[in-house]
Amino acid sequence: MQNEIANIIAGMQITSLGAAVAAAGALGTACFGIVEGLKWTRLGEAGFSRITQLLGQGLQGALAIAYGPEYERLLRAQYREDWAHSDLPKTLRQGVRLGLSKANAATIAGFLGAVNPAALETAATNVLQCLPLSDADRAAIARFEAAVDARIESALALSQDTYVGTVRMTASVIAMLMAVVTAFMLYSPAQFLGGGWLMGLLVGTLAVPLAPIANDVVNALRAASKALGG
Repeated sequence: MQNEIANIIAGMQITSLGAAVAAAGALGTACFGIVEGLKWTRLGEAGFSRITQLLGQGLQGALAIAYGPEYERLLRAQYREDWAHSDLPKTLRQGVRLGLSKANAATIAGFLGAVNPAALETAATNVLQCLPLSDADRAAIARFEAAVDARIESALALSQDTYVGTVRMTASVIAMLMAVVTAFMLYSPAQFLGGGWLMGLLVGTLAVPLAPIANDVVNALRAASKALGG
C-alpha cells in the first residue's frame, strides 16, 4: 500500500499538483451544491432546535399569539431560506413584540431576567389599552426589546453554527464517497486495494476544506513553480 501511494505521489509535479488541488476544490464545491439542493429535507432544518430551546415556552407563546398555532411551520420555512435574504430575524422580533400581553408579560420578563415582571405587565397593559405611557413604561418596554433582541441574536448564531457544521460534515461524507467511487473506477483492482482507495479517501477529505481556497492554492503553486524554474 505504501509503495502504491509513494508511486502516485512521486509522479506528481507542481503543475499536476495544482490541477489536483483545483479538481479537489471543484469536488468540494459540487458537494456543497448537492447539500444545498437537499435543503427541502430535514437537513435544511439542522440547528433549528437551538432557536426553540433558547426562546423558551414564554417567547414561543408570544409567537403563537402573533402568528397563530402553526407559527413553527412558518419559522421552519423561513429557516430553510438563504440566510442572507431570510426574514426570520425580523419575523421573530416582530412576533414576540406583537405577542406581548398582560397575561404573558410577567412570565416573559421572568424568563428574560433583565426586566421587572410587574413593570412590564403594567407597560403591556397600558399599550394594549392605548393609555399614555409613563417613563417607567417606556423603560420597561425598551429593556424588554433589548433583552428579546439579544436572546434572538444568540439563538440565531448558535443555530447557524450548528447548521454550517452539519452542512460541512454532510458535504465531506458525500465528497469522500464520490472520491472513493471514482478511484475504484480509475484504478485497477490491485491498485485500488493497494492504496488507490486511500488516495480517493484523502482527496474526498480535503475537498470540502479546499473548496473556498482552491484558486488561491493553485495560484500559489503556480507562483512557486515559476520561482523555482527561474
